[in-house]
Order: sequence, then C-alpha cells, then structure tokens
Amino acid sequence: MAGITHLDAFQEPTLRGLVDASVKDKTVTLGDGFLPNVDTYSTKFAYDIIKNNQYIAAMIGYGAEPPVIDRDAVAGMSGELAKMGLKYIATEEELLALNQARSANEKGATIDAVSTQALKLVTSIQRRVDVTKMEAITKGTFVYNKNGVKVNLSFGVPSNHKVALSPGADWSVVSRDVIGDLLAWADTYETTTGRLPETILISRQAFAKLTKNTQIIVEAGRPTGVTRASEEDVHAVLGSYGLPRMTIVGDRKVTVMSPYTGLAETIEFMPEARVVFVSQGLGEFLYGPTVENNFEPGIALTAKDLDEPIMSVIRVAATGFPAIKSPELLFHADVYTP
Repeated sequence: MAGITHLDAFQEPTLRGLVDASVKDKTVTLGDGFLPNVDTYSTKFAYDIIKNNQYIAAMIGYGAEPPVIDRDAVAGMSGELAKMGLKYIATEEELLALNQARSANEKGATIDAVSTQALKLVTSIQRRVDVTKMEAITKGTFVYNKNGVKVNLSFGVPSNHKVALSPGADWSVVSRDVIGDLLAWADTYETTTGRLPETILISRQAFAKLTKNTQIIVEAGRPTGVTRASEEDVHAVLGSYGLPRMTIVGDRKVTVMSPYTGLAETIEFMPEARVVFVSQGLGEFLYGPTVENNFEPGIALTAKDLDEPIMSVIRVAATGFPAIKSPELLFHADVYTP
C-alpha cells in the first residue's frame, strides 16, 4: 500500500503520543515564566483578547498601503492571526523507499527519518510560540505578516513605562549614572504596580556597557586603572541598592520556520539596547481548540495520503495567542543607540 497512514507510526494515537512527549520534554524557557501556557476551549479566544482588552491598539496595513489603526478589522481576522500550521511532504521517492524496503531494519530507519521530520514540525511550532512570548514581553507587540497583510498589535505598555535615552546622554557614556537610571525606573515601576520588578532582562551587549561604567567599577572596589568590572561585580553593586538581579538574554535572535509562510525567517525578539523590567502575573499564552485536534486545545499532528500527485503530508496545527492582562508589569528602557 502506498503512503504512510497504514503504518502504526503515522496513525493518530502514535502521532498524539509524539506531541505529548515533545510537550512534556520541552525545556522551560524565559518566556514561559511570565506567559505560561493555558488551554482554552473558546473558539473565539483571540477575538475576545483583541476586542475586550482595553490596552490593545491594532495597526493594520494591506500591501503597500499606509497602515491604519483599526482594532475591529484586526479582531475580525483573529482566527487567522492565531492559527499556526506547518507541513512536511513525503515525496513519491521517499514513499517508494519506505514501502519497498528490503529489510525490517531498512524500513524502520525510513520510518524513523520521517518521524524525525514530524517531530521537527512540532518543535518548530513550540519555538515560534517561544518567540511570540518574548516579543510580547520585550516589545509589547504581536506581529503578523502574510499575504500582503501586516498587523502590529500593541499590548498597551503604559507610556510612562517607556523610556529612550538620548545619544550622548546614554549608557554608551562610561560616566553615565546608570545606577540612578535603574533606581528611577524601579521607583516608577513600584509606584505604578505597588511592587518592584522580579527581574530585569538585558541583552549581553547592553550588559557589557554596565561592566565598563566607571561608577560601577569604583563601587565594585576594582583597583585603580581597571576599565572593566566582572559580571558578578555588576550584580553585586546593583543588588546593594535593592535592585533585582538582572537576567542576561544571550541569544536575542532565532531562526524559525514561519507558521504563516512555511519559510525560514530570522527574528530579533529582544532589542539589543532595551532593558526590560518584568514580573510574573503579566498574562498567559492561550492555546485554543482546532479541528485537527478534535476541537481540543493544543498542538495537533496529522498524516494524510494523496493520490495525485502521489505524496504523504504530515501537518502540525495549533491556535495560540498571547494574552497580556497586566501590561503595567512591563517597563521598557532603550539605553543607547546601537
């Protein structure tokens, strides 16, 4: 029999088990800590997020047309925005190799190879969700670009929680009072939220500015003539002022398969010069139901055989959307010009 769906490895129970194992084994990421996954059975959860969240502003543009603010238009597209899907096509040549294998070992190796591609689809969706979470945290936005439609959703970080230092008076100046900056921003955060941030996210490049700051070098007790403090020196000095420990985001970019186009794309999810104050309670990432998953929330992996042309398609599908419920728990500061 041509195809793969007659094989146990590509029938629903096995594919479901593959997804469940991938979800169970997934490493907890930074974004998971602030936007944990939550299942919802609502079929219009993304619509509700966009329409009912008083903080959200939506910007939508078609092709080369100037973008316009239109939350109603974006809400009407919510099902498309939340949908994520990727597929792997097993070609006729691969199917021949599978169905004309000369031994059980050869057949097993081919099945394993195709199963590995199926697992890559699942992990690609998970990675995309991770990127979406980090963009929501570090940029306060959700971005969509497909079929000539560009959508940029702002989750409503308060205006007094957005700061941009001017060139010549920023962290590129080694004598800048960076401690004063951080204390002032922490005070604003505490005034707005009633608590200090749990952590401060910072890129490796921005943290390097702190290690060269003369104020920190002196307060760390480094010998005269030393022009750089250590990472622990920086943490110790800032901690002595009651500031939360910084979390260095080493990899700010990731290459993922787009669930909208299927093409690889490199996304910068953490701006180089941005410092982000954040706390738990920010919100959630909602996984909604899909037809492919029997109207259950989560990631669905399915296989289908086609006759013309002869091929088998393995497809992963999910619907998901970040729900930022307390945008005041974010504070963004652009501390220099890259």
